Amino acid sequence: MISLYKCLTTVIKHARLNSCALLLTIILLIKASGQILPDSASNYEVFSAIRDSITNEALIYNQNIKAAASKTDANKAAVDRITLDPPQLSVEFFQAPISSFPNPFKDQMEIDYSVQQMIPFPGKLSAMKKAEQNRVRMSEADQQTVKQETIRLVKTALYELYLIDRSIDINKSSQNLFKNIIAIALKKYENGMGKQTDILRAQSELTKLVNDSISLVQKRQSMTAMINAYRNKHVDAPIPFIPEILPPQIIYPSIDSLIVIAKISRPELHSMTNGIAMQKSELVSVKKEYFPDFMIRGSYKQMATGTDDWSLMVGITLPVAPWSIGKYKAEERRSEALIKQAHSEYENMFNMISAQIKDAVANINRYTQQVDLFRTTSIPQVEQTFQAAIAAYKTGDQDFLMLLDIQRMLLMTKQDYHIAVMNLITSQTNLERAIGTIAGKPIVSGGRS
Repeated sequence: MISLYKCLTTVIKHARLNSCALLLTIILLIKASGQILPDSASNYEVFSAIRDSITNEALIYNQNIKAAASKTDANKAAVDRITLDPPQLSVEFFQAPISSFPNPFKDQMEIDYSVQQMIPFPGKLSAMKKAEQNRVRMSEADQQTVKQETIRLVKTALYELYLIDRSIDINKSSQNLFKNIIAIALKKYENGMGKQTDILRAQSELTKLVNDSISLVQKRQSMTAMINAYRNKHVDAPIPFIPEILPPQIIYPSIDSLIVIAKISRPELHSMTNGIAMQKSELVSVKKEYFPDFMIRGSYKQMATGTDDWSLMVGITLPVAPWSIGKYKAEERRSEALIKQAHSEYENMFNMISAQIKDAVANINRYTQQVDLFRTTSIPQVEQTFQAAIAAYKTGDQDFLMLLDIQRMLLMTKQDYHIAVMNLITSQTNLERAIGTIAGKPIVSGGRS
């Protein structure tokens, strides 16, 4: 694992690669990464299969993604709209006498047939088309942003569903524990060693857990409906019960290296880069407005008397006229200001992405430590304390209220553990989203010892 990490960081820092080559290198390193340990592999594979199936459905059927794709198609069509204006055909009935009105064909002296075409200055159409092509690339990047954000939302909702399923498991386990406690309290009461209040307290706790289980089922239904909305399915479409997992341990490169990857992969940055290119192309187009457009008109004159003849007229616009040049100067200043705005927005987005990466890495480190602490220390200790308290209660050496407190502590500790697991996998997803590789796999992954 360490060698893969060094290899990746070395490639990023020293190799002179273009974007495709760097991403290909990252993919190769991913394929070479380690695997989750066998004891947790089966559950994690089930979890991953459920997650991948739902995210793939969302990518296919989500309406926001379809809307973004339609917007891209519309922008592509806009490129084809940039052509020469259609020619103008006209027929003029010349010197028709008043007495012939409203019939222009009666006693007219001349009929003029003409065709007219406006031709923009060379380079104007190509500049406009280049701006629209950059708009298409910008739209394609925006479409990728919608896809990645949808994946993040779906995964986050699934992780919340995971926590609900764990809460249901804990609730069932706690109900079974209280049933055992009630049985012990009844036996002690029958033998004259216990108190009826102990039985009533235990039954009250069991009733509370049953009520909690009803709320958890309702929460699961609500979260299932939310996930189904993302994948455009009926709100009642079932989602399998998610098993308990041990999140894979992921070894990430340094924050600086992750920021480099984000600069290559993050679609928002690609969108803004293409937006800057679009604004620059529009500035080129605006500057070409200082050059004149041309108009060509050819006419054929059909004479009632005399010989037919033809004429040709060539005209140009005068954009530098004192009453019109201000319009183009204002457009030029506007385009320059928009370019500056786009550059500032890009830098701001890059700074925000860097902050997101740092925050996600910090959260991953924190929740990884919490998960390990709960799994190796807190939960085993509380479970041992609870078992000792049960044994002491049976012999009369433990107060029942203390036993209840320890049981509640066990329930809360397990709940906090699974909250830490949910926060960990959510933070991992947030980091994938921050660096723009959420549709891919971890850079370097391995099992937990």
